[in-house]
Amino acid sequence: MAVTGEILPDEPGLLLEFHEVYDTDPDDLWQAITTPARLARWMASYRGEFRLGGRWQALDTDGAVYCDGEVTSCDRPHGFTTTWTVVGEQPTLLTVVLEPDGARTRLHLRHEHVTRPEYGPGWHAYLEALPRHLAEPDAERDREAWARRVAELAPGYAERLAAAGG
Repeated sequence: MAVTGEILPDEPGLLLEFHEVYDTDPDDLWQAITTPARLARWMASYRGEFRLGGRWQALDTDGAVYCDGEVTSCDRPHGFTTTWTVVGEQPTLLTVVLEPDGARTRLHLRHEHVTRPEYGPGWHAYLEALPRHLAEPDAERDREAWARRVAELAPGYAERLAAAGG
C-alpha cells in the first residue's frame, strides 16, 4: 500500500487530499477512525462522539486539548465531515469518505483550508500507520515511528506545499 495525496490551492490556505485502500471492510474501518479507544491506538487520544452534531477533542500526550471539532455530517459507515480546529488557529474542514473496493475499503480524506505545512506529513504518516492497527487492533500506538516518518516526509511536503502556494 502507498498513501497517495494531492496538495491544491484553497482559500484560505491549501487543500490536502489523501487516498488509500485498506484490507478491511467499511464497518471495521469506520470503527477504527471514529471510536476513541481505537483512534488512541493508531492516531491520538480522543474523547467525544463521532455522530451528527457530536463534539470531539483530540488530546496531546499530556492530556491537554490539541484540537476539537463538531461533526457536521455523518453517514455511518460511509463517511463524515467535521470542523477541525487546532487550539489558537482558524477552523478547517475535514471530510472522510469510505467506499467498498472488493473485499477492501478505499478511504478518501479531504482537509480544507490548511495553513500549516505539518498537516501534510502528519496525515500521510497517520494513514500509513493505520494498516498496522487494522491488522493488530490491540497493539499500542508507536509514537516514535510516527515521529520519524513525519520527519522523513516533511521536506518533500514543504516543497510541495510551497509549490502549491502555501
